[in-house]
Amino acid sequence: MLRADLQVNTANEAFYKTFQVAPEETQGRLIYDLGNGQWDIPKLRELLEHILPRDSSFNDFEVEHEFPAIGRRFVRLNARRLDSAAAEPGLILLAIEDITERKRGEAGLRESEEWLRRNAEMFSKLVDQSPFGIYIVDSEFRIAQVSTGAQPVFRNVQPLIGRHFGEAIRIIWPEPFASEVIDIFWHTLETGEPHLAPSLTGQRHDVEVVESYEWQIHRLTLPDGQYGVACYFFDATRLRQAEEQLRRYSTDLSGADRRKNEFLAMLAHELRNPLAPIRNALEVLRLTARRNPQRPEDEAVQAASAMMDRQVVQMVRLVDDLLDVSRISRGKIELRRERIELASAVHHAVEAARPLYESMDHELTVTLPPEPVYLNADPIRLTQVVGNLLNNAGKFTERGGRIGLTVERKGEQAVIRVRDTGVGIGAEELPRIFGMFTQLDTSLERSRSGLGIGLALVKNLVELHGGTVEVHSAGLGQGSEFMVRLPIVVEAPELPPEPTARAPTPTTACRILVVDDNRDSAESLTMLLNLTGYETHTAYDGLEAVEAAAAFRPDVILLDIGLPKLNGFEAARKIREQQSDKSLALVALTGWGQEEDRRRSEEAGFNAHMVKPVDYAALTKLLAEWQAAKV
Repeated sequence: MLRADLQVNTANEAFYKTFQVAPEETQGRLIYDLGNGQWDIPKLRELLEHILPRDSSFNDFEVEHEFPAIGRRFVRLNARRLDSAAAEPGLILLAIEDITERKRGEAGLRESEEWLRRNAEMFSKLVDQSPFGIYIVDSEFRIAQVSTGAQPVFRNVQPLIGRHFGEAIRIIWPEPFASEVIDIFWHTLETGEPHLAPSLTGQRHDVEVVESYEWQIHRLTLPDGQYGVACYFFDATRLRQAEEQLRRYSTDLSGADRRKNEFLAMLAHELRNPLAPIRNALEVLRLTARRNPQRPEDEAVQAASAMMDRQVVQMVRLVDDLLDVSRISRGKIELRRERIELASAVHHAVEAARPLYESMDHELTVTLPPEPVYLNADPIRLTQVVGNLLNNAGKFTERGGRIGLTVERKGEQAVIRVRDTGVGIGAEELPRIFGMFTQLDTSLERSRSGLGIGLALVKNLVELHGGTVEVHSAGLGQGSEFMVRLPIVVEAPELPPEPTARAPTPTTACRILVVDDNRDSAESLTMLLNLTGYETHTAYDGLEAVEAAAAFRPDVILLDIGLPKLNGFEAARKIREQQSDKSLALVALTGWGQEEDRRRSEEAGFNAHMVKPVDYAALTKLLAEWQAAKV
């Protein structure tokens, strides 16, 4: 916007950005002085100082000019006075449009037209043999030429050559589309402005067929020197049909994927429910055996309990791995990173793998670096990575084998190696070892259990941490080595001082209500809690839970979610509403363990969410902490 003295009043953001000038370098300065004189253009002076004062309507010029900021460009300069009550007197609107590409296109078109005039016969053959549809409308708006590829479009228009284009189009396409196309062709013929049309999909007028086309039109000079319009088009009907089939397939696949995830969640729930009373019963057997060490059958009971517990742990691992695979495939796993010492994750993984190694008489050697190594990692997921590698090495090493776990720091990376003396991996199998559901031993008599997803989880979890994992093996019978590399935190964190542990109050002070419609699960957990010294009461549905909570006045309620009459979420809300005691702890004890289930538990007022079969040590630790907090 210029004032009457041709000094800049204001400009828009596009002007400042394009010509690389700031507002303070522009406003109040003569237009010709801007940018070291880059706007001192003779045609602009003529427009502003000679033409505009005599004709205040609208005037423009097209000029080619060298601009320091953007190089040599063609621009259209438009200027008009803003003579209105709303505008400041004498203001001039100056608009600059970059038309370089259009000018270059026109130059190219002129060269093409000149070539066509010199090669009219060759042009005719080119049009006729083109795999695309091409047809030409002449200056009298009649169809002058149609390529072989375009003839199917005009299959119901006969005679074709020499026919008025508007008449032919109305045979093919219904209104209002036919009239719109005719207007577009006339506009291009008269102005030379090309038309790059959007994709067209529609019902033809002459046949009951839905067809799709990609098309555009350009003006050209025909061999007789007159203007004509050439339409280039591509029959995209089959492409659109394929895209529609792909959309339907994707929708079906999405539905199938959703149903698969729902099935896996239900499968996990149904598997965890029977595992809960089994694990509870094992804990009861262990506690009973420890309290009566004189009985001769204790040794057999302890051995049987240990064996059953290993199988329960393996079953729980398989269920968790299945759900983790589902979450990773949907991008639902989010790392809960914190600064941790790598050795802590290694120790937890080793402890989890110890029962398997002891049952197989394996020799496990663990070597840690002399100095602590810190990572910005999810401690649970990192433990899962190391645990899966140890579990894999233990399963695929014959009884009495040797497994080495080594952790070392190399530069700014932590390197974790798990080396075994096991069955090894053939060279042809190495590239697919981290694939989902990969099982190298697929024979009916295979002795190594698993779903083939543990290593796939390792790879995904390591990559989520910004690391890499690789495998080496000299071949079958030669053992294998897995190596994980993870970025480390260079600066060691300042760890807070260990809090002084408060001794928990006696367990007899804690009253626990156990609610589960699976009677085996409820009664085995109640039996276990009684043996530990807790005072318990049992309920088997949601309504009974609400009534028992009011009558028994528990300190803790272990509440299943999938309950008859009133589900666990609704029961929890009603219990919270009827009890003013804020110290009451609600624990969701359920076979549902998805993130959505945990979120709903929190919203319903639960203090914790534990997945069946519950780790009794973790449960009693939680109970002890709550008891200590109440003291």
